[in-house]
Amino acid sequence: MTNFAERLPIFTPEGNFVRMIDRQSTPHTFDLNEVSARIPLLQKIGSDIIRVKNKRDDILKERQSESSPTSRYTGTVMKLQDELRVLSKKLESYREEIKELGGLLVNVDQVTMEFLGEIDGCLAWFSWQPGDDSIQAWRPVDGEPGERIPLIVNNKDLDTEDLIYPLD
Repeated sequence: MTNFAERLPIFTPEGNFVRMIDRQSTPHTFDLNEVSARIPLLQKIGSDIIRVKNKRDDILKERQSESSPTSRYTGTVMKLQDELRVLSKKLESYREEIKELGGLLVNVDQVTMEFLGEIDGCLAWFSWQPGDDSIQAWRPVDGEPGERIPLIVNNKDLDTEDLIYPLD
């Protein structure tokens, strides 16, 4: 049991209490430069994941076309199932590799990888996907895994007529 002194409170940017986190189980937080330094490795891992994911999708389509009640245990279907197991293990090894780098693979289909960091003093997840040359997105710690909010917002992207400003 963790005592209160070993736990950290989490607050929203507005200062509202969210929850306590256990300092011992909290992953390392990265600054943007630390995550950016990992991009060459992430690009390699990301391209490998895409290759494995595409192969998996091809096998799933092939297995679906081969599947019927009588062909459930035919050599072709069993071979495809074995290939799927191998690919699943490869995906899991890439997931572990990302974890060793301090991140998480949060969306296999989009190959979204996230690293815990801070934005304006608040915990957030930096987000990277293949095709990104830099860390271009983030999400709040209580957001949905894979959610991506741009780090830099261009003024032309803002429709100021839709913004609502509280009067209090």
